[in-house]
Amino acid sequence: MLQPQESLRETHLIGPKCREWIVSHERFPQVRAARLLYIGHSVLYPPYRMVRMPVRDSHVLASISGKGRTLLAGKEQVWQPGQVLLCPRGKFHAFEIDGRGPWKIAWVFFGDRVGRPVIDGDTRLVDADGRPFVQVVQALTQEASGPADPAALQALATLVDLHARRLANTRAGDDRLWRLWEAVESDLGNDWTVRLMAARVAMSEEHLRRLCQAEHGKAPMEHVFHLRMHRAAALLRTSALKLDDIAQRVGFASVYSFSAAFKRWSGLPPSNFREAGQQKTPAL
Repeated sequence: MLQPQESLRETHLIGPKCREWIVSHERFPQVRAARLLYIGHSVLYPPYRMVRMPVRDSHVLASISGKGRTLLAGKEQVWQPGQVLLCPRGKFHAFEIDGRGPWKIAWVFFGDRVGRPVIDGDTRLVDADGRPFVQVVQALTQEASGPADPAALQALATLVDLHARRLANTRAGDDRLWRLWEAVESDLGNDWTVRLMAARVAMSEEHLRRLCQAEHGKAPMEHVFHLRMHRAAALLRTSALKLDDIAQRVGFASVYSFSAAFKRWSGLPPSNFREAGQQKTPAL
């Protein structure tokens, strides 16, 4: 049984029978690019218990099967399949397994310590269809522990973020910002400037700078560079395109300026990065 909040302490009790599949931002840049920290799913048994006081990063947890218990507004509540726990950063939460198990959950931690939090309000349990979220989380962990194709991981991480935000009933900031990045990503070879991007979504350059800093922790052109480098990395590892073709597709006038920028970003020249991608990726 969960005790009153004032008598609880920070607790991360996993237990020897529990199994967890975790994909982290430290190892996979595609997770970091989606502004996520950790993605995973778990099969849990007693004495599993998790108490965070407070939560450092907003996260979403979906119950798949079995049951858990969570403490909300000082009262213990049963947490069943078809329910999702929304945990805003800076708030308290506590939950544990209910019964003998197994209890299966899927979860994601957002990298939202800077800027507006993904989830607002208090920790809460909501009725929601978490199946699409669960399926894409499981697909991502399977890909990460097997082929670990960069393009597949990037697409799956983006889908995890999308489905998690739908469960949280939130979007990442101004809709115009999302529309802008969709336009930029569809034409990375364009000569984008802050003035051009601001005009594209009918806002001032200064407002665009403020929004981008709040949502991404970087200036607009820094985010464009970030998108270009991730697209280049995916092309290097998943295509046979020549370097000058990749440079042109991601907006560089010459292969030399592209190679210098890519090495500065990744630590490796493009050709070495491509060669490293041919090596077998170790399992999680």
